[in-house]
Amino acid sequence: MNKNWFLFLLLFSCAAFAGKSTSFEKGWARGYVQSIDSARTMTVLTAYSEFSLGEILVLQSRDPSQDIIGFVQIESIETQGDGQYILKARLVRHSKFAMVQLGDVLYKMEFNTFHREYHGTTELLMRNEDPESSSSYKSLIFMGLGAGETAQTLRENEFLVDIFGYLDYGVTANLTLGTLLPADLFSAPNLHAKYRVYQSDSSVTSLGLNYFQSPDTSSGIINMSLYWDSVSSESVIAHTNLSLALATFDKAKNLTALKGAGTSSLQSGYEFIMDNWNRVLVGPSYNFENKSIGGYLSYVWIWDTFHLLAGVSTADISNVIYNVEKGYYVNIDMYWRF
Repeated sequence: MNKNWFLFLLLFSCAAFAGKSTSFEKGWARGYVQSIDSARTMTVLTAYSEFSLGEILVLQSRDPSQDIIGFVQIESIETQGDGQYILKARLVRHSKFAMVQLGDVLYKMEFNTFHREYHGTTELLMRNEDPESSSSYKSLIFMGLGAGETAQTLRENEFLVDIFGYLDYGVTANLTLGTLLPADLFSAPNLHAKYRVYQSDSSVTSLGLNYFQSPDTSSGIINMSLYWDSVSSESVIAHTNLSLALATFDKAKNLTALKGAGTSSLQSGYEFIMDNWNRVLVGPSYNFENKSIGGYLSYVWIWDTFHLLAGVSTADISNVIYNVEKGYYVNIDMYWRF
């Protein structure tokens, strides 16, 4: 059987399978697995020209008893003389309950709104660069005022605004600037900046600088921060934040509930990504000035732009009282990313 007959039979069998109710029935560009080249790479045949290098595609089994079995990333695109296109793709994530088969269907992933069939995974978060993406599929930038920020930066021209007036703006994909607006209005001008210096498929490193002018003194507060995020597993990201006070004042020790507000601290923790893309945040922190061990535990509900965070934080785990400065306190936040 020559190659043309093989391709005809392959496309015919996959067209018959397409009667199953799937996401690609909306007319989205799609392709079919033509060959499995290695443990992580495959060749895909398509008649659509909408695909682009680096794009994430959904991998759907041709087996009617299976649904989405993985995600792949396009590594190369080759144009055939008959109007067909050959895509070389690499597995990003694959279900342990199914195997890739010839004729499995790949189609464009829709990042701009939440889809229940897309299960939470670190691989998609780290590789998703779609500017119109739903926040569900974006790496977490902000963990609330009590836990601070991660190493990630906003995308160019993107905003983050919370109900307490915390405002961030993505000047470029690598540089984020922000301020706490209520403090600006009450004689405490402030500015924070974060620059991403390194990024790979599994880690991100950024440098941050915070300036805060306290109304209690004529001198300003300056903090420098080192942020490091690293993928621990397919559903866990580790966050580390070292913040050093380069300039401060005596009463800054009362501001430990705000990260980078005049005290030095070391914070680590984990972000657990749920199947529905909500997050659980947990981790310890150490404040050098107060010589105290604190921590945080939060749950984050995420929609396309809106985030709701609820949890508990503490400045000192040994001091079992309700006190923002020295004990435990409820951490509630709502913010939008757009």
